[in-house]
Amino acid sequence: MVSRRNQSVTVIDVAREAGVSKSSAARVLSGRGSASPATQRRVTEAAQRLGYRPNALARAMVSGSSHTIAAVIPDVANAFFSATLRGLTDAARSAGFEVIVSNTDNDADVEARSLELLAEKRADGFVVAPVFQDAPEAITRLVEDGTPVVLLDRRMPALADLPLVSVDHVGASRLATEYLIELGHRRIAIVTEAPDRLTDLRELPPDAEISSLRPSTQRLLGYVQALDDHGVELDQDLVLESDYDAGSARAAVSAALDAGLGFTALYCTDAIVTLGAYNAVADHQVAVPDDISFIGFDDQEWTTLVRPSITVIDQPRHELGSAAATRLLAQLRDIDPDERDLRLPAHLIPRESTAPPR
Repeated sequence: MVSRRNQSVTVIDVAREAGVSKSSAARVLSGRGSASPATQRRVTEAAQRLGYRPNALARAMVSGSSHTIAAVIPDVANAFFSATLRGLTDAARSAGFEVIVSNTDNDADVEARSLELLAEKRADGFVVAPVFQDAPEAITRLVEDGTPVVLLDRRMPALADLPLVSVDHVGASRLATEYLIELGHRRIAIVTEAPDRLTDLRELPPDAEISSLRPSTQRLLGYVQALDDHGVELDQDLVLESDYDAGSARAAVSAALDAGLGFTALYCTDAIVTLGAYNAVADHQVAVPDDISFIGFDDQEWTTLVRPSITVIDQPRHELGSAAATRLLAQLRDIDPDERDLRLPAHLIPRESTAPPR
């Protein structure tokens, strides 16, 4: 018989090619039930000749598992999430799972449609970096249906009971700020997306639950805590407001430099803000680190290529994705983690852009 490798080959085709009944072919191809060695050989050889591949959805309905994990991410082009996805994929594949990725563009409606569609495709579990909203109903429905969900990097109060894998954002900012303080800096500016939370953060009780705060807010909290712990006065004028884009950060830092605020160090709280702030410093021909010490966020390739090279806070992105996959796979095996949440420490990479103030 002529091979049908370029067409959709069914169990009926394999049965006809092997000269057996459909039920016999189905038993052999699914690995369920019994068949004689001769029948098994004929069916297997026929399937190979025709290029038969089992339908994934049908196989999932039989086995109860599709061996797929769904990763629902705000922006796959973002270097943080792309590296995290690589870690997630590596860990999943090592356990025999594939990963389906959906990009939501931080749109709640897109997220809801993606979650619904991937659930219909019978994904075994979900790793979700959720869009911030008051009532994430699509995620709640997954949980109510018994689908395992692990949150990545962010959580809202409505999802407080779900496991979270994230970076220790507070610790990351403390690390950067304390490093500058140890160098002798006291006028430390920060570029942040969360300046409006400053008053609330200073009133937080020591035992406050912070995991539902946005990462940008947690990083601002780390800055505030480090200043307070070291007796450095917080100047609200040095909390520079930026949207999540390079142009906004560039404008914020340019305005601060034009205003002559007299800061001797500048700390940027995410990767895209780092790029915009660096351009503003270059625009004003500020000498780094002679005039201003500079700390960026995420170990981006360009930060090692410019001169002076940039001191950065490095997030363990690959490890974060791997940990999220491992946590989800444990849920699929009904293994309860020792702790609901997992926070991985960030690391400081000192380079040429930081020095004692002059």
